[in-house]
Amino acid sequence: MSEKIRKFGVDDPDEYWKWRKDIKRTTERRLHRFLKKQIDAIVPKGGRVLDCGMGAGHVFRLCLKEYETFGVEMSSEAIAMYDFPTDNVKQADLNQGIPDFNVKFDAIVISMILHWMDDPLKFLIKIQKKLTPKGRLLVVIPNITYYRYRIGFLFGKFPPISLSHKNFQVPPESEEMFKRAGLIIEKILTSKTSLKARLWPRLFATGIIYVLKPEKTSSSPCR
Repeated sequence: MSEKIRKFGVDDPDEYWKWRKDIKRTTERRLHRFLKKQIDAIVPKGGRVLDCGMGAGHVFRLCLKEYETFGVEMSSEAIAMYDFPTDNVKQADLNQGIPDFNVKFDAIVISMILHWMDDPLKFLIKIQKKLTPKGRLLVVIPNITYYRYRIGFLFGKFPPISLSHKNFQVPPESEEMFKRAGLIIEKILTSKTSLKARLWPRLFATGIIYVLKPEKTSSSPCR
């Protein structure tokens, strides 16, 4: 029997989140707590944070007590899971535009959603206009060049990457896209605790976190 052809991208985000709930992949994880720590290092208490693509809502929830927190989520199934106030949450498809909250943000979290975007470069160019002068973007990408995935390719095995991916980019391609969008990489991080993952995230981390700032705010990058 021939193997079913793999289909990428999410046609129905509600079905996707129903599936996530069924397999119990909606719990708080280390990545969410790590992102909160990075926000703490960037945003003054009482500052404004925007979570783009809230998913199960953990980063939003963790930020609520200390920051004025806003969020965008596409799926009504995901929003139905939230056990916190949603007055500052807008349901929207970010491919169709960025909702206007009539405020600027000290930090914008873009975690694991660029691979869902029709045009991630265009999105990055537009979203940075929502930042305050000292604001930062926190972008998380799945690392398809993780060393175990590379080994699997040698044996003809596709990595266990979510079928939600609409587009695939290796870290250097993402970093070039940031540059084209007029963004400077301040930090390259991972939520993994191992020393090798922290030293060489492009090779040993399954997810890579970038702290980015608009080029116009500085004359030189800081890595």
